[in-house]
Amino acid sequence: MGSRGLIGIDVGGTAVKVALFDLDGRLLALHSTPVPIHTPQPGQAEIDPCCWQEAIANGTRSVLAQADLRPQQVAGIGLSNMIGTVAPLDADHRPLRPAIAYLDTRSVAQAEWILAQAPHVTETTGNRVLPGNTSLAAILWMQAHEPHLIERAATFATVNTLLFAWLTGERRADYTNASFMGVMDYRRRAWSSELAAQLGFDLDLLAPLYPSESTAPLTAGAAETLGLPAGVPVALGGLDGAMTSLGVGAVEVGDCFDASGTSEMVAVCLDRPLACPELLGRWHVVPDRWTLIGAMTTSGACLQWLHDEVYAPGAESATSYDAMLAEASAAPPGAHGVVFLPHLMGERAPIWDPYARGVFFGLTRSTTRGDMARAIIEGTAYAVRHLLELIQERSGVELRRIVMVGGAARNPLWRQVRADVWGLQVVASPVAEAAALGAALTAGVGAGLYADYAAAAGRCAAQGGEVSLPNPAHAAVYDHGYAVYRRLYPALAETMRLAATR
Repeated sequence: MGSRGLIGIDVGGTAVKVALFDLDGRLLALHSTPVPIHTPQPGQAEIDPCCWQEAIANGTRSVLAQADLRPQQVAGIGLSNMIGTVAPLDADHRPLRPAIAYLDTRSVAQAEWILAQAPHVTETTGNRVLPGNTSLAAILWMQAHEPHLIERAATFATVNTLLFAWLTGERRADYTNASFMGVMDYRRRAWSSELAAQLGFDLDLLAPLYPSESTAPLTAGAAETLGLPAGVPVALGGLDGAMTSLGVGAVEVGDCFDASGTSEMVAVCLDRPLACPELLGRWHVVPDRWTLIGAMTTSGACLQWLHDEVYAPGAESATSYDAMLAEASAAPPGAHGVVFLPHLMGERAPIWDPYARGVFFGLTRSTTRGDMARAIIEGTAYAVRHLLELIQERSGVELRRIVMVGGAARNPLWRQVRADVWGLQVVASPVAEAAALGAALTAGVGAGLYADYAAAAGRCAAQGGEVSLPNPAHAAVYDHGYAVYRRLYPALAETMRLAATR
């Protein structure tokens, strides 16, 4: 039969990526399809699941053609999905309405109701109740506002549950997504009947829990749609953060990775479940591994804003980006005293404040736009330093090295500032499409191609990558800048809320 391949499907907020890898984790082909987000009302964000299905079908056929691989050579398919996105399915696994996306904030009242009805919910689930992050809040909104539609619902499905049902005809949920459903006992790794009773919620409306590597055969109908033979093992997979962790090889205790793009998250592997009120937590795909997570809302988006509004309004130019980064590099560490709060759309960890706003502090007549660009890069690094300090303090794990993935990982200045601010070695992962690779590896483990996740990561997570070491000469200036950064939000929080609420 020749070489075999694994397909990883990564469904994100703006695109669906279908990636084909060989069994050593090398990317053979990639197809990306933009997916529109609809906003029927302010604060609402919805995605039509048919767009996901069409993108997966076209993407699968495309990657096979690109790699000149026969359909019979595909050894498995795995799924990766974004957090907190949920849709109702009927008894035949067909979506009854568009999925409510993680960006959606319509379920604020339902989140508050959950907390009022079950004040100890966070002690059971290990996570905050938040519109967008907590799927149950969106489900309760649908039940309250669309009862005639929802009475036909047999399952409320996260993205991978929906796609798994479409591909295999089976109803399953995984532990990584369940960690943010809002009704799972994180210690027992089981749906909480006690919590469901407090909330009056029927647990039969959620799919039964399975590990991410659990597989079922591709149905004949789905196989025809994708251009594959029936019976190909499909793995349930899980959240994109968990898949990325596997894809970059962060599977052992103390392994840490940072995903930098429009937003940013940092995640550390632990050997025990641990809830921290300022952070998020979830189960890893690796058995008995827990992940402590710090997630900020806007990181690269802050630099994008400066580019679009100050450097090149109305233009999409690589040259103008290069000019912005060159000016940021020319500014000294500490940006001539300018400190930036990167809260352009409220903030998640660790402050969890929807009223938080972006701030440039320390502007003078001599401040340049290069100082402002560097201050944004430094301010986002300060924000993650705060998260890393909390992670280390709560977990007792000492960090020495962080693997960085995402578009920003390719930016030498971005990496170097982070190494200097964090005082840690920063490695740019050479893994292409880490979330899709992690999804593919769940299929490889489920199909028996790898003995376990450690073996899969050891074989497929590429080693090496550009290394940025902290410069001791910059430590003092960044310690000072960080001290200023940490004082700014507490000093301004009440004023931010006053300004936002008029």
